Amino acid sequence: MIKVLFLSLPLLVFFGSRTHGQAASRDMYWLSGGLGKSHLPSLMIAMGYEPKSRPTVLVARYSVNAEILQAVEPGLKVSEIGLLYGLRTGKFRLAAGLSRVWGNDRGKYLYTEPDPLWGSGEHYEFVKYGTIGIPAEIRFYTTLRCVGLGVTGFGNLNAKRSFAGLNLSVYIGRFEPRKSL
Repeated sequence: MIKVLFLSLPLLVFFGSRTHGQAASRDMYWLSGGLGKSHLPSLMIAMGYEPKSRPTVLVARYSVNAEILQAVEPGLKVSEIGLLYGLRTGKFRLAAGLSRVWGNDRGKYLYTEPDPLWGSGEHYEFVKYGTIGIPAEIRFYTTLRCVGLGVTGFGNLNAKRSFAGLNLSVYIGRFEPRKSL
């Protein structure tokens, strides 16, 4: 009898105990805004979602690259809205996707109107365009709880005005919890 009790004790401990736990990782999401430089000054706003079950990232981004305070009219401008999918590894995010690209360009020369403040005062034909592009980016960011800083190398390959640049961004959102030492 004592032998049976002694042998069944480990089974009672194993099956009779309850364990509760919480997963250390969780879905992450963030919103970022940044300024930088491509062939023109750049502004970018992006939203990202990173599921806990896979090392992937889904990013929706809007960017504008435009001349500021130009002496020639019209100023060049390239806008983009895109959806990108990629991988995350550590603090890096690599993604590519599809986007809609539109903007304005200069057509043929029209006339010159001397401008005492800006100089040349050249005026060109205003040309609008739109196309589909292939956006890509590499993001690096570091965070403290719900705020972070990052650098984004970005680009878009398209038929009208391809571009590439670098932005410095501020991030807010829900990030991976920090591991305690």
